[in-house]
Amino acid sequence: MSNRPRLATEGSFLPGVLAVVLFALMAAITLNTQFGEMAGFPEGISIVSEIGYAMFNLTPLQSGEGAIGDTEPFLAAFLLIAVLLDAALDASLVLAKREEGGEAVSPLSTQHGTSDVTPTAGAVTDGGSSSSVDADSSGDLESNGGERR
Repeated sequence: MSNRPRLATEGSFLPGVLAVVLFALMAAITLNTQFGEMAGFPEGISIVSEIGYAMFNLTPLQSGEGAIGDTEPFLAAFLLIAVLLDAALDASLVLAKREEGGEAVSPLSTQHGTSDVTPTAGAVTDGGSSSSVDADSSGDLESNGGERR
C-alpha cells in the first residue's frame, strides 16, 4: 500500500483542457496587442477636476486649453456602482449579524458569566489596578443590561 498522491482519472478532462486553451488564447491576445504612444495631460491643468467634469458631463466647467474633450457622461454608471456598493455593504452587515437563540446579539454588550474579566466600578485605562465590585451591590448584572451604571 502506498500513500503517494495519485491522479484521479475517473472524470472528464474536458474542463481542464478548455481552461488551458482559454489561458493560451488570452496570453496570445495579451502578448500580441499593440498600444499607441502614451499621451499625458498637458501642464497646468488639474487632472482630478478634469476627470470629474468629464465623468459628470460638465463640459462648460472644464478648462478651455487641454480639456478632455468628446467624453461620454458616466453619471449613470457612477450611480449604479454607488447603489451596488451600498447593497454590498448592507448585505455584509446582515451576514455579520450574530444571533443566539433567535435573537440578535450586540457585539459590544457584556453578558454575565461569559467573560473572565471582573466588572469594575470605574474604567481603568492607565494600566493601574482595578477595583472590585462593591459588596453591597447585587451580583446580578443582567438585571440592568449587564453593565454597571
